[in-house]
Parts: sequence; C-alpha cells; structure tokens
Amino acid sequence: MSAPSTTPSPVTPQHVAVIGLGQMGGPMADCLLAAGHAVSVFDISGDAMALRATNGARAATSAADAATGASFVSIVVFNDSQLLEVVTGPDGVLRSLEPGSVVAVHTTASLATIVRIAEAASESGVSVIDAGISGGEEGATSGTLLTMVGGTEDAVAKAGPVLMAFSKEVVHAGPIGAGMALKLARNAVGYTMMTAVHEAMVLARAANVDLALLNHVIGETGVFAQALAPFVLGGPAPLGPDDPESLRTMLEHLRDLGEKDLQQALALAADLEVEIPVTNLVSSTFHAVARL
Repeated sequence: MSAPSTTPSPVTPQHVAVIGLGQMGGPMADCLLAAGHAVSVFDISGDAMALRATNGARAATSAADAATGASFVSIVVFNDSQLLEVVTGPDGVLRSLEPGSVVAVHTTASLATIVRIAEAASESGVSVIDAGISGGEEGATSGTLLTMVGGTEDAVAKAGPVLMAFSKEVVHAGPIGAGMALKLARNAVGYTMMTAVHEAMVLARAANVDLALLNHVIGETGVFAQALAPFVLGGPAPLGPDDPESLRTMLEHLRDLGEKDLQQALALAADLEVEIPVTNLVSSTFHAVARL
C-alpha cells in the first residue's frame, strides 16, 4: 500500500480539461487557471463556460473537444449517468484523449461505474483515478480541498501536481475505487453526526432549552472529538482472548455508561413526545461501538 498522503511539488503547467462547472468544478477550474495550467472547459451552461473564458480558459463544444490535447481531465458532473456520458459517450473524453493521459473522476459514483470507465479507458491507454473531494464550495474556491484518490501509483503520481492546484492534501487511499470508498465512509460520519445534532436540537427545543446553549456546550465539551473514540480504542474488531483485561474493563464501562445515557435521552424524548430514531438505533447497537 502506498504512503497515506502525497504533497507533490509544482511541475511544468499542463493542458487540463474540466468537465462540469458547477459549485465545485467551476472554482476548481479557476484554481487550475491561477496555477498556470492551460485549461479547456465544458458544461451544459454557456454562462459557466463564459465566466471561465474571461479568465483565460477555452470554452469547448463538447467533452471530447475539451479533452483534445489534454494530458489530464477533471470530471465534476452530478451522477453516474452523466459521468458515463462525458467519458464513454459519443462525445466523451475517450474519443479524443491520447495514450498516457489521466482522467480524474471527482463525481461521487458507484464503484461499478468507476471500474467500467477505467476498463474502457485502459483500452485507449488512458488511466483513470477516482478522486473524491471534500471541503465544499469554499474549499474549491480557496484551493484547499482534501482529495482522496484511488488508482495506480503511476497514475496518482502523474495526477498529483494537477490535483494540488485545488487541494491542500492529496491522499492516495489505494487501488481504483479506494478513494471513493474513503470519501463515502467519511461522508457517512458527517451525515450521521448531522442527523444526531438534529435530534439533539429536537430534544432540547422540546425541553425548552435554548439551542444556542446546546451549540455552546457541544463545542465546549469535546463531543465531536469523543466521536473518534473508536480509533483510540482500536475498533471495530470485537475483543479477542489476547486483548488485555484492562481494555475489556474500559470498554465495558464505556458500554454501560453509553447505554445508560442513551436510555435516559430516549426516556426524556418519550416524556416530551418527540421522535429521535437515530438515538434509538444507536442505543440498540452501542455494544458494537464498545466492541463487546
């Protein structure tokens, strides 16, 4: 397995195509232009292309046109069907890319779609990497995205200098698909915690507690750091006979305390007649978090 992250040094500017100029792709194209790369762009929105053209990009007539002469392509479309169209469709980038070029799939897509694209590209001597991005529009605009990449060592090395134009870090997660898996796992944490915070707000509001106070105590008591406890405790594998008894004692205490607190939260919710289904699910599965 590769090193966990790479921070490539700048190299000679490349010809880069960006397909998809929405909230993420547009600012990413701007970062590439600012870094000195020659950029061609394609989007169904003429206005989005015109905006980048004013900054020096070439507005293309199709994905294939944008990729003509490019050594690297960033694809930031919405879903699997759009991704397949702009890569393998009649006017897709594989119609014009030269052998040795690299296609970076930033779209959050299924592993099956990514593998299908990679196989099609390999027939033309083109490499595909899945390059999930995290940091939102603000990160794309400031060039501080965290980019999680799956692909061969060679393809990732080629891609690194271009990816760093809009990234604060490029993490090579493993072979094709690993970058997307890492992003999806990370996203699962984010959305689950968002839902948990929502339920906490429902509970606090029903109890007539000021939500600003809830926000304050969450921030001041290390709740989000606490959520990373499974890493410290060596999860997720269940305890084995060779694990130290002290670890078992610690985890049993964590389980008992967690289940007690969660049951009390559920009892309060029942009294207040509000639904907190995620908390209910966590209560029934917390023993797994405690590895018991």
